[in-house]
Amino acid sequence: MNPQEVVRALEPWLARHRRPAWKPIVENIDGSPIASKFCGLPWIGPDAPWPECGVCKQPLQHFLQLDLGNLPEELGRRFGLGLLQLFYCTRKECRGSGGWEPFADDLSRVRVVHPNGPSWPTSHPQQHVQFPARQIVGWSRFTDLPAPCEHDNLGLIYKYDFNARTLRLQCPELSFDLTNPMKDCPAEEIASSQLGDKLAGWPAWVQDVKYPRCPRCKLPMVNVFQVDSEDNIPFMFGDYGCGHVTQCPDHKEIVAFGWACF
Repeated sequence: MNPQEVVRALEPWLARHRRPAWKPIVENIDGSPIASKFCGLPWIGPDAPWPECGVCKQPLQHFLQLDLGNLPEELGRRFGLGLLQLFYCTRKECRGSGGWEPFADDLSRVRVVHPNGPSWPTSHPQQHVQFPARQIVGWSRFTDLPAPCEHDNLGLIYKYDFNARTLRLQCPELSFDLTNPMKDCPAEEIASSQLGDKLAGWPAWVQDVKYPRCPRCKLPMVNVFQVDSEDNIPFMFGDYGCGHVTQCPDHKEIVAFGWACF
């Protein structure tokens, strides 16, 4: 079978694992302190301190704010309510000092806050750099599929014979079992997750699958937002890395951020 025939044969598996995802539509404005945005001015409560880096103790750069109650209607209240905020240290002297492990609280802070009453006027603390604000003014829906590193866990099994240069592809739920030349059936042509900044969908893992577990209930956390290198935020995680904000499905105030690179 050629790749197109394989994809057609696996359509029931693909249909079961398709997920909606959304690319942010942005304008180069800051807008309200409670608006969804990249960088710019987030909502900070009255007398609340600006988050600081756990390494250099300097103010963190605001990366992302999502108004969880104002996401695409199709999502409902999947991620709860409040403002999900991500801050990250961009200082060169802190590069290599962490930031990639969820819950490490070294170079990043991610949290859900609940504004009560009017938006409080805030201002950026003195920083060595301030990234330009981009307000999220809409969402463009698309269909996402799981990255190849997730296929085995989802019932699509790859068995490589590097001596014979063949690939045995099995999907037990469909009674599908095929051995092809390795070059004729790359996993990426069957299903792959999209890179770039996006809401929901499947994570585009750069290395292995790494869903953190909730420290309270130990359940695997779910993908909320993918923050990619140099998309809407002019920053690179390591060597073209990709970051993911995740959330406990039961304890929605528990959120985490981690990234990996090539």
